[in-house]
Amino acid sequence: MTSVIVKHKNGKVFDLDKLGYHVKTFEPWGIDWTQSTTAINRYLQIQTSSKIQPKSMTLELNTMASDMTGLQLRFLDLTKIFNGEYSFWIYFADIPYIRWEVTVNNAPTFTAIGNAGFGSASIPLYCPKGVAETTHSTAEITPTGALATQYSVGLFGLGTHFEHGGKRVPYYSGTNAYQIPIFNPGSIALRAKGLHGKIIIKGNGNLCNHVRITNTTNGTSFMYKKSFSKLVLDGYHCEADGKLDFTNTDHGYIDIERLWNDFKIDCDGPFTVIFDLNFYY
Repeated sequence: MTSVIVKHKNGKVFDLDKLGYHVKTFEPWGIDWTQSTTAINRYLQIQTSSKIQPKSMTLELNTMASDMTGLQLRFLDLTKIFNGEYSFWIYFADIPYIRWEVTVNNAPTFTAIGNAGFGSASIPLYCPKGVAETTHSTAEITPTGALATQYSVGLFGLGTHFEHGGKRVPYYSGTNAYQIPIFNPGSIALRAKGLHGKIIIKGNGNLCNHVRITNTTNGTSFMYKKSFSKLVLDGYHCEADGKLDFTNTDHGYIDIERLWNDFKIDCDGPFTVIFDLNFYY
């Protein structure tokens, strides 16, 4: 099986295969949905809600050393990589574009096989979000100045279902872009009350007097009524020029559906819009 990569949030990266831990099984795919229903009568029930639950997964590893002492030390090293005190990222080496944010849940199991230095490890992992997410966001800029979403950059590759061709091209930023198509290739919609991204509006050297953002695909919209040089909409959280400001909004919000979303932006003054999004699977 392909190697699995663990990345700590301090930047340390561990390729398990290169470290001598060969992945036996790791099956994190899928979403654990819970459905709620309401009985209309004795014969009929209707679905009332769907919720994503946290997800548990197990990483099974095989390893070996020259003797039993070496094997025990290899097991000890695994406890440093997989520490339940904090969360970390885990992903497949051949699909580095999608990752899971996990931590260790319950005690790992380490088993010596005979007395020759062979052993196995079982690491129980817990994913609070219950979904995988893209490793990169749509607002990232590479060191060369290229947008992360450009096909040639290769940051939204295998498994992301990202739209790289066809009749429509998705854009996630633009200058004076009064209409902009946004593509959500993930398995779930981006909801203001759940997993979502940020929408950033910047005045191009001038103050914007007001702005209205509308997703014409689903009718959700947001309006800010005061002058600003930089506005960040993060779910229901609105920040203007670095300060939280809910008073000068229309208390609106933006949801982004799966696949294509057509946005209309009305702004008094020259502006740049940036959609800073991750997608979830």
